[in-house]
Formats: sequence, structure tokens, C-alpha cells
Amino acid sequence: MTDDTLLRRLKEHISSNGLLLPAQERAVFSDAPVTLVGAGAGTGKTHTLSWRFIRALIRADVRPRDILALTFTEKAAEEMRARIEALFSELRPILDPNGERLSGVASELQEARISTIHSFALGIVREQALFLPSGLGARPVTPPEEELFVARATRALDSLDTAWFDRALPPGRGAARWLGGDLDVLADVVNEYGPGVIVSFSLALSDLLESRGESPDSLSARAEDGGYFDEVARRIRSICLKEAREVASVWTGLLASLPAKLEGKSGFNERVDVLRSRWAGALPPATDDGSLDFALEIFNEVLGDLTGASGSKTGKRMQEHLCRTLKDFRDSYPSLKKGLGFLASPPSETEMRLRSLLLRTAAMIWEAGREYRARRGLLSYDDMIRLAAELSSRDDRVRSFKEIMVDEYQDTNPLQDKLIESAAAEGCRRFLVGDPKQSIYRFRHADPAIFGAKTANPSEGAVYIPLQTSFRARPSLLDEVNRLFGRLWKERIAEDMPTPYEPLLFPDDPEAGRVREADALPPVNHIFLRMRGGERISEARIRVATALGEKLLELHGGLVWDKGREEMRPAEWRDMTILVPTRASFAALEETLHPLFGIPTAFERGKQFFDRGETGDLANAMRALVFPEDRAATLGFLLSPFSGLGANEAARLLAPGAPSLEESHPEIASRLEELRTVARYEGLFGALVVLLRDQSFLARYPLWRRKSALANLWRGLDLVREYETVFGNDPGGCCSYLARMAGGGGSVEETPPLGDEEDVVRVMTVHSAKGLEFPITVVMDLDNRPGGGGGRTSLVPSAVVGAGFSSLPEAWEAGDKSNTAGVARFLEEASEQEEWQRLFYVAFTRARDCLVLCSTCGEEEGEPTPKPGSWLFLIEPTVPEDSTDIRPERKRAKPPEDEAAGRLVVPPPMDPALVEMMSATSYSLFRYCPAAWRMKHRQGMELTWEMPSDEEPGGADLGSLAHWILSRWDLRSSSLARLLDDPGALLPQRLRPAWNSKREREALGGWLERFAESRVGRSMALACERGILRREIPFRINASGVRLVGSIDALWHEGNTVHIRDYKITAGPMDGTAEWESLYREQLLFYGHAASLAFPGSNHDIRLVYLREGREGEPIAPDRPWAEVGRMIREAASSCATGPYPPRTERCPRCFYRRDCPYRRVT
Repeated sequence: MTDDTLLRRLKEHISSNGLLLPAQERAVFSDAPVTLVGAGAGTGKTHTLSWRFIRALIRADVRPRDILALTFTEKAAEEMRARIEALFSELRPILDPNGERLSGVASELQEARISTIHSFALGIVREQALFLPSGLGARPVTPPEEELFVARATRALDSLDTAWFDRALPPGRGAARWLGGDLDVLADVVNEYGPGVIVSFSLALSDLLESRGESPDSLSARAEDGGYFDEVARRIRSICLKEAREVASVWTGLLASLPAKLEGKSGFNERVDVLRSRWAGALPPATDDGSLDFALEIFNEVLGDLTGASGSKTGKRMQEHLCRTLKDFRDSYPSLKKGLGFLASPPSETEMRLRSLLLRTAAMIWEAGREYRARRGLLSYDDMIRLAAELSSRDDRVRSFKEIMVDEYQDTNPLQDKLIESAAAEGCRRFLVGDPKQSIYRFRHADPAIFGAKTANPSEGAVYIPLQTSFRARPSLLDEVNRLFGRLWKERIAEDMPTPYEPLLFPDDPEAGRVREADALPPVNHIFLRMRGGERISEARIRVATALGEKLLELHGGLVWDKGREEMRPAEWRDMTILVPTRASFAALEETLHPLFGIPTAFERGKQFFDRGETGDLANAMRALVFPEDRAATLGFLLSPFSGLGANEAARLLAPGAPSLEESHPEIASRLEELRTVARYEGLFGALVVLLRDQSFLARYPLWRRKSALANLWRGLDLVREYETVFGNDPGGCCSYLARMAGGGGSVEETPPLGDEEDVVRVMTVHSAKGLEFPITVVMDLDNRPGGGGGRTSLVPSAVVGAGFSSLPEAWEAGDKSNTAGVARFLEEASEQEEWQRLFYVAFTRARDCLVLCSTCGEEEGEPTPKPGSWLFLIEPTVPEDSTDIRPERKRAKPPEDEAAGRLVVPPPMDPALVEMMSATSYSLFRYCPAAWRMKHRQGMELTWEMPSDEEPGGADLGSLAHWILSRWDLRSSSLARLLDDPGALLPQRLRPAWNSKREREALGGWLERFAESRVGRSMALACERGILRREIPFRINASGVRLVGSIDALWHEGNTVHIRDYKITAGPMDGTAEWESLYREQLLFYGHAASLAFPGSNHDIRLVYLREGREGEPIAPDRPWAEVGRMIREAASSCATGPYPPRTERCPRCFYRRDCPYRRVT
């Protein structure tokens, strides 16, 4: 069967069943090298991606492993894989009824890479790490490890300890390379800003620039760029241009309306005359630069000083022409005024000098941070992407994808885009799906301009296909979306995204539109209340939330569209969501919706983790366990639900003269001592697990808070375990670490405890709602502007300016003010405002049936005054006068059955903790000795094997060299000498010492010669010749929550049997006498289990290949079913995560790690 036959059948099936719209079909079957798909809200991008994947699968030259599909969340990746597998199963009998072509595709479908971009990058890094002699894979850095580096760098900078930086930096790249002779000058800068501020600035700048593909060296080069302000000025001019044109147009007419001779004599008239004479014959400005220069003079020369304007006839005439005062005109262009002021004040030499020093210092700290992680096998998220891109660029095994599909492409950054490009094989087709209108992740350094540039200026061979038919919202709601955003983005979405707004269209089905509109709720509802005199914003929000409670009771039970049943049905609470721009709105909603109206409400992913009562209870319990002498902590524990005491009884126990806890409540005192003992010897995590095991304490929390309280307590346990993973059993240090986080040193989100089917109104930020949709969507606090949180810092990181600062070091005696921080913030605010509009678009388009817009609104002189740039300002609303209080009626939502019955909410079942990933070597070591596993994989200790005897070659390096040759050799004797004699530049540096040893190289040559002539060597050479032998096969398989990873030396699938071979150079057969046998056996059983999942129903032939003797061993098979082996692996994964880690002391006399082991038994 040919490619054309499958393609024809696929197209016929789609066409005859109407499975794709024309635009979707064009995208799915595009043969362009790059296909850009603009997928508006609700236009079926996942549906389109799934069909595109099927299209790729039926290409004759493409196997599943040649396809890469990237998303930005694990949930999205899982959903995409499930949808593709289901669609393939459905289409397979239609496209290939005789099984001629797609049977092989079906068996290999699991090999397709469908993952998040970070998982893909980490997989590449870990696959390459398998070649390292240590066998240790890199892992993501944790917050405690990051905090440790920050503390050390801050301390070193505070004391100007260049020796510390010399040790922390790579060899040959010490402090002098970055700072030169400016060490004394750096002391002035540290004194001005403080070491902590400088380190925080450096890391923030490095984080920003790393995502753009830059490096410490490129940042150091930036520091010496004396012309950097040219690019800054270009950006400022671009931001100001639109308003400058408006001002130039208005003032061209204004100046023309004035008489040739101005009446009266005043400084104001003189300034207007100077402006007229200077621009005589040049108005209106013919160029963009002319408009900017004209506007600059207007603001500087005329509007900058309005002295005498209001009293002069000229000033009055101008104000009549403008229909407002000159001051109001000036103040209506705050951004333009500010930007033009920056253009008129380029940086001084002193500012350039300070910027250079700050950037070089930041580059040094950036380099030190990279080295800190590299030495410990740690990776930041950007490290993963950067290293993966570098590895992909130079390794054809990674750069092998013939089809690459990327979802949410608008949220990529330049570094991620580089990784995507580096993974593409020659002739690869890229299918990039996104919507720049929904790019809202600037805080993660997403750059929608990448997508925007490709759509505006597609490269040769690229096509852009917009999807505009939305299957989400009803027609009248789509009309509202298009009316608002068509006006806002008529010309372009943003300055660096020059494409205009593409309207969303309802499917071409008038009857469906009529059904959606019949008896439906109003498409858009407004709740806008004016601020009252002297009213705090928190009070006004409660009034709005109260009005909203009334509205939700009204909407509950109204008709909404059921997508599954394709009919209207009554609205339930789960059909509603409340979206907020920031979490500041949570408090008002918490105080009203449930307490006043009984509306079941759940707040998802709040950041008030450390403000929650249950978190404070847990913190008090921790301190009471760790610091028995801390009476405040003990009182906190006794007052908490964990003690079981009432508040009065707890307070009485701590009063002067009260009996001791041991006397009055011996059972509580005994329990505290038991928990302290557990904390002392097993760690704080173990003690808290025991404390929370009895969940009767939940009865002390309000019913509607119990699930979220329990979820937050388990989140606290995660933080404790995270700390102990890095620093070991240190209860006091752990308490201090969490106290610092609670005091502002870290941000922790609450854990959402809800399932999708719970009948509650969900409250979340707009960012959290991305990708979701609800029949009834409420958007709160429209009168907010971007950039309101976090305060101002004295040093501002900027991708364009580099370093912004508002003051200069006092010791330099160069003045104390600088505009550079203002310039940096100005550039940032312009981008923030553009994203703020996109965030509103995302909020607006979450609604399917009904949208409720709620907000307070300011008032000036009796008129509603939305904040410029706010969402309320954008929609130009009508805000009624506020004449009466809003008071809720005495009607409440019907309580759920379990609340009416007064029963406890059953806590969500907690799955056992598992390590994220389990490798074959890790599993076999844990089975051999848990204590050895802990030392190596949890504590990072280097465990050294007994060295090979000098009498015979061997060891890990020679074994690695053997594996390297076997992965590239055709297994024929005739070609062995050439590979051994001259491996060329391909041989990794770490293997060259073994290869340079003539003795070891000759020994290895003899072993491989015998292997090539053996029966197993000949059979594997034949498999290699037939193209079915696969070598050094890395694998990742999800099995019951554990990701199994490893690398199989050799594998081939012949008939119904999977053959697995693992090479060993250790002398001696497996006869039960060698200590390493159990390790090899468990490792091979791990491979076998992975193969049983990848090749279900196949037989297994698993053997060791003894390279010294040139033969293979007996088959290795489990003494139980493979499913039972899987259960043992999962149990090991759980034990690896939580312990215990007992030493297997019976193995000590013969253990190959006994030299480094503190548990070794003396014999």
C-alpha cells in the first residue's frame, strides 16, 4: 500500500464525515516546511493538532519516534496523547483494513515524543548523562539549594571576598576576568545598594537574558557597549510614535487657527511664537521622526511651562480649540510626555560607568550560579533548555525529528525556540500552533513576537493559516468579543505583532445558533459600582461581591449549553467561575459568597499559603517539636486542632501556677515526646506524617474549608521533605527556612484540592484559567492596572537597558539622581500594558453562554472615572450613580447533602509519595542496599567500586569505552581494527584515557574479536545488517505514576520475541558467588518489565553478554509475573521517596562500596 492510498483514504473519510472545517483541513494537510496556525479561542487547536499527528503517522518515511509534539503543561501532553491514541485506533481499520502498513505504527506509537518542552529537554540531558561514568543523572535545582547559593554569594559580595568568587567560578574565569581593576569601585556600589539587592538584581537579569539565549559572556560584552542607548531610543520612539502623530496632527491645526500676530505680550506667547517660527512650512510633519521631534518641542517648550497661559487670550483660544485646558491636554498623554523626556536626556558618562560595572558584576554572579549547579548536577529550567539545545545541535540522534508540532507556540521564548529548531532533522516539517492574542506569560519570559514575526513575514516556503470558527461561545457573545477587541486591535495586536485582529466566527449553522440563543441567559451582564467618598477599596470590593452573590443566585438554574449532550440544561454551581486579575480580590469574595449566600466556593491556587490558619498550626507544631522550651510555640500547638484541647483549656495550662502538661494531660505530653523522638532520629517530615495520620483534627475546621486545609497541610509536608532532601535531618534549620519563606523570602501557592466534578463555584486568576472554559464566567476588578504589585526596587533588570538605577553611589560625588530606572520601567510598562489587554481577551473568551463583568469605579466631580489603561477603561462603560446600599435578601443556596447532614468531608485520598523517576541502575542499587542508594542518590556521595586488579585490564572507564565502540560498530571482525586504531574526534574526552592505554586497548580488542566470532556476535551482526538491531536505546515509560528510564545496550524484536542484551566486562559467570550478580539481575529484570510494557504480549529473551569470554549467558527471567516485578519497582519508588533506608549489613564483607560506607560492618 502506498503513501498516496493512505492519504486519499484519510481525506475521503474526513470529507465524507465533515470532521474538519476547510481551514483546519488546509492546516492538517499542509506540506509546507513551516505551517503557522493562528488558533483563536475555542477554534479546536487540539483537534487540529491530533489530526495533523495522524497525517504525519501515515508518511512512509516517518515512524512514531520521528515525531515530536510539544505542549506547555503535563496535563495538555497527557490529553493530547490520549486523543491521538484514540483517534489512531478509530482510523486504523478504515485506513488500513488489511494491516499492511499501520501495524508497525501501532506497535511503536508509544515511542512518539509527546511531552512538555521542559520534560523533552530534561530527557535529552539525562539520556546524555547515561554515558557518564558516575551514572548520575542531573536533576532540577530546589528552592533550598538556590537559597544556599544566594546566601553565599551575598556574603561574599558583602565582604568583597574575591577568593570565594575565584573558587566558585570555573577555572581561568575568576573575579578579575569580570571586574578587572574595579574592585575598589565595586565597594562604592555595594555600599550604595547593598549586597542582597545586587545579587537579586543579578539573578533576575540572568534569568531574563538566559531565556533569550544570552550568556554571561554576552552580558559582559553588553557592559562595554557604549552605543547601547541607540537601541533604547529606538524602542522609546516606537512606543511614543502613535501618540506623537496624534499630538502633531492636533497641534498642526491648532497653530494654523491662531492669528498671525498673537495678542498681548507674555512669556507664553513668546514660546508659542518660537514654536511656530521653527516649524513654519514643515507642518504637518512629513516623517515619523518629524512627528516625534514636533511633539517633543510642544511638551518641552510650550506645555512644560504653562505660566500665564490661562490668563492670556492666546491660551484661551487654544483651549477653546482643544475643548479642554492645556494642562488637561498635557496630562492626557502621560506616557508620551515621559518617553519624550527620556529621549531628551541620554545617559551621562557616570551612568554608563555604573551600568558597565553592574552588568559585569551580574555576569560574574550568573557564571558563578551556573558553576554552582553544574558541580552538583543541578539544573535550572533554562539550564535544561540550553543544554538540550546544545546537545541536539551536535548529536544527530537527537536532531532526528521529521515532524515537529508545537502547541501554544505564542508562549515560547527565544531559548525554547532554539531547542525546537535544534531538534529538527533536515527536511523536517514544523507545525506551529498558537494565538498571540492569548500570550499572557511575560513573567515566564514568553515572547509572542516570535510568532508574530513569522506570521507577519513568513519565510520562504512557510504558510500562515488562521482558524477563526469558534466552537465555544454562543453567537451573541462572539459579537461582543469581536466588537470590543476589533476596536482595540484594529491595526495590530501589539507594537511587535503587526497583524490585525482576526474575528471569531460562529460555525456556519444557523439552526445551531438559534438553539444556543433560545431561552438563554443574557450574554453580558454588568455590575459596576462607584467608589464612595472616603471608602477603602477593600470595602468597595465587598459591595461588589455582595451584588455578585445576588447575581449568581439569579443565574443558578438558568439555561446553559451542554456540549456533551448538545442541548440546553439548568446551570449548576460547577458551571460558574470567577476570574480575577490578581489575588487581591480573593478576600472580598471569601467574606461574602459563602458566609452571606451559602454559595459553595473554592479558591484555586491562592498565594496566601503562609497566611492560612492550618499553615500556622503546622508551623507551631513544628516549633513545639523542635524547640520544647519555646512557650509561644507550645501554646500555639495546644491551641491548634492537633492537640484536641479547647482554647480555654489550652490557655489555662500556660497560666502562672497551672499544672504541667504531663500532670493534666499525660496522653498529650506523651504524644509530643514520641513525635520529638521521631523528629530527632528520622527527621521532621517523618514526625509530621505521624502527626497528620489521624485526621480527626479536620473536625475543628469549618466544613467548607476542610479539603483545602488538608491539601495545604500536605503542601507544607512537601516543603519539609524538599528541605530535608537537600540538607538532611536538620529540624531547626528547616523551621528557620520555612520562617524565612513565611516572612517574605519565598512564594508558595496553595494546593487546589478539587476534582472537576465537584459542584462549587471556582475562583481563580485569569492566568490559571488559560485553556479552560465555563458556561458562566465572571470577571472581577476591571478597574485594575498592570504592574501594581511588588513595590519598586533600587536596581531594575532590563533586557534592553541592562541595568536601571535611580541613584548613583554617594562616594562618586556625581549627583544622586538617575533616569535609567525610569527608562527601564517605561519600556517594561509599555509591554505590560499590551499584555494587560491580552489578559482581558483571555478572561473574556472563557465564557460559553454568559459573561458577568464586575468592578468598582472611581469618581471625579460626579462622573465615573475608570483608571486609564484598566479593563474598565477599555470597555467605555456606563456606570450608574450609587444611591442605595446593596443588601442581600435572606435567601441562600441550598446546602449540599453532606453539609446538611453535618458529616465530615472525606479527605481526598493521598497517593503514596513516589520518586519522579526510577532508572535501572537506581532500582538495582536500592534492592541491593537501601543505605547505599540513599548515600549516592539522596546525599550525593561518590561511592567508589573496588578498583580492578593491576594484573588484568578492566574498570568502569574501559567498560564505557567498550560500550561506546559497540554502539557504533557493525559487529564484523573486518571493521574492528579501524575503529579501535583511530576513533577520531568522535571519541568523547572522558574515554580517551582508557583508549590511550595500549595495554587496555589491546585487551579490549581481543575481547571484541572473540565476541565477533562467537554465536551471539554473529547473530547480532546479522540483526544489525537487517536493520532491526537497536543499540544504546534510552527509554522513558510511565508506569503507575513512576517514570521508568534507562538505556538498553542492545535490543531487537524478531517474530514475537524481544531480545535484550547487556554487555559486561566483569570476569566470571553468574554462578551465585559474585557480589555484583544481584545488581545485574535486578537491572535486567527492570529492562524486562519496561519491555513488557512497550511490547505487550511478546516473549522475552534477556541475557548478559560476557565480553571477556565472547559468549552470552543463560536467559534471565523473573520467578513471578512481570506485573509483580512492576509492583516491586513501584514499592521501591515509594521507599526511595520516603524511606526508610536500612543498611544490608550482611553484604558488607563482599560489598564493592565498603570503602566509602559508614555502615560497613567490621569483620
